[in-house]
Amino acid sequence: MTDLDTRAPRKLDRATLGPTLVEERVRARHLPGWIYTAEEVFAREAERIFLRQWLVVGRVEELERPGDYLTIDVVGEPVVVARDLEGALSAFSNVCRHRGARVVGGRGNARLFSCPYHGWVYDLSGRLQRTTAMEDVEEFDFASCRLPRVSVDTWAGWIFVNLAADAAPLAQHVEEFAARLGHFRQQDCRLSNTLVIEAPVNWKLIVENFIDVYHFRFVHAGSFGRQGNPALTLPYDSGDTIVFRPGGRPLTPTGESLFGPMPWLKEDDASAAGLMLPNAYFTFHHDNVQLWMTHPLGVARSRIVIYTLFPAAHFARADFAERSAVYHRFVEQILREDIDMVTHLQQSLSSRHFRPGPIGSLETGVHTAIHRLLEPILEA
Repeated sequence: MTDLDTRAPRKLDRATLGPTLVEERVRARHLPGWIYTAEEVFAREAERIFLRQWLVVGRVEELERPGDYLTIDVVGEPVVVARDLEGALSAFSNVCRHRGARVVGGRGNARLFSCPYHGWVYDLSGRLQRTTAMEDVEEFDFASCRLPRVSVDTWAGWIFVNLAADAAPLAQHVEEFAARLGHFRQQDCRLSNTLVIEAPVNWKLIVENFIDVYHFRFVHAGSFGRQGNPALTLPYDSGDTIVFRPGGRPLTPTGESLFGPMPWLKEDDASAAGLMLPNAYFTFHHDNVQLWMTHPLGVARSRIVIYTLFPAAHFARADFAERSAVYHRFVEQILREDIDMVTHLQQSLSSRHFRPGPIGSLETGVHTAIHRLLEPILEA
């Protein structure tokens, strides 16, 4: 073996990844380590996946009032999402048209955005409103100047953005989830809690871990893995990234609901989970919905955001804060169990001794996800 075994090949194509891209899971192998460690692979993912696909960035209830805004970075591209004074959502570049400074940071409420560098002022749709000390400038059209638009749309209460100039409608992106999982009525839920953790891990490892049911009883032996619920380890069907789990239990320390089922669900409705590529993993329980998002910050750095939703009616309960906190603490425990494992995994993937192993029957979802994630970045 040589150091070359841990480096990305010059060409990323089907021949290079032959053992992984075998269609039959029983003959396939996991990805080589360099897929998770090579800067050139991450650069291609950024350009061909994250700058071209619809991505969840928040909930509509986070931007309820005119003037509410949030800022995000999509693989290094700063973006603002704001609700304008007429109530419409806008998204646009967060890079000033003068010198490129970030116009605004964080989240909050404002009527205008003033660039902190030289005071150029933009409205909530990104249009330039006024400048300073520019009276004698020639051949610059201030009247039509604006921060470049970014596509924005909503589905089931989630806010999505897409940085592609030719973005397809969001409806196409969410079509399968809307058809198969629409009965969970996320639009009738509200955000209860947001958990944010950064980790020194490649984003794909986290996404694969979420859809991997094989690790549940080992990594999560201290949390839900000890509850002995067979529904949790039901494998995904081949080619599918959605699974239904009859008899599935809520993510609480006892596996029992503290609220009862969502009022619109039938008694025999199964729990479910699904990966909306590239990086949104939903879990649907009888009493709540969670979204586990993975935002790549670099080849070996990711931000994980977990949103927990409950039916809007629950928020009026006197004991809501106390009971919902039980869910939030348990989910944080689960996430930290995951992060501890995949952090060590990230470190080991640079070893010259690592060779990808077989993909087992409980990893069918991982096999499907790998195929779909690789497709956009492969050379012809």
